[in-house]
Amino acid sequence: MGIFELLRRHRDSTVLGILVLVSIFLMLTSSSGRFGPAQTVLNTVLYPFYSARNTVSGLFAAREDNRKLKRMVATLLFEREQLLQFRDEHERLRRLAEFKETQLLDLVPCEVVGRNLDRYQTTLVIDKGMGEAIRERMPVLSYEGYVGRVTKVFPNSAWVQLIASRNNPVSCLDKRSRVVGMLEWSQFSRFELKQVSVVDDVQVGDSLITSGFGGIAPKGFPLAVVAKVNPQMDGVSLKVEAVCSINFRSLEEVFVVRDEIPWDRALFRDARDSTMVRDLIGGGQ
Repeated sequence: MGIFELLRRHRDSTVLGILVLVSIFLMLTSSSGRFGPAQTVLNTVLYPFYSARNTVSGLFAAREDNRKLKRMVATLLFEREQLLQFRDEHERLRRLAEFKETQLLDLVPCEVVGRNLDRYQTTLVIDKGMGEAIRERMPVLSYEGYVGRVTKVFPNSAWVQLIASRNNPVSCLDKRSRVVGMLEWSQFSRFELKQVSVVDDVQVGDSLITSGFGGIAPKGFPLAVVAKVNPQMDGVSLKVEAVCSINFRSLEEVFVVRDEIPWDRALFRDARDSTMVRDLIGGGQ
């Protein structure tokens, strides 16, 4: 009698024995071993569906982010257009009042290639000169404000006398109270504000900017900050000390103000902006 015939006749006992063996095997096997094969099969079958779902979700999220960015850019461009309109209105009003039109500055970037520092005068040598249409008395700026003026010009270089010199005072304006005075260098980064009376409103912490008087320094560029205010011995004037944040001994790049450019000549507005706005609004809807 074969084994299969024996199993067929005792089918119930055979099934019961198989179930008992499977139960013992499952009890002796860890949970990871029990479900590992099933998990592997499920992951293999379901992975393409999970991947497709994540891809679709990412596309929808990217599309929504793209719409938000387009709306943001369009809003910024609209605000820019409004600022341009305010600028044009401002210039029209200034013309009606016969004021000088606001100008942009034509700046020539220069590198400092030499310097002469002493107790009375600080002079820089820059790498631009007559070849760049630089002339004497042109104002010179740094990233932090007004620093001096051109004193001598050569074919490929020029000398710049800094305001940190005994004989180079600059007319300045108190940004808060609009009091006008002359700023003179004292030592290192310290200056003294002259021609200020006791009735003038100058306080510690006030910012001093170029006044535009004298025809050299453009108006509105930072110079120093008021550090001390005390009455003079004469009783009619103030002793005002100010500190400049510019480190004149470490200047590496400066800008010579070569000219003033009217608004209509400045590269401030591109006619393609209007088309860009329309495209962004149309694409963001």
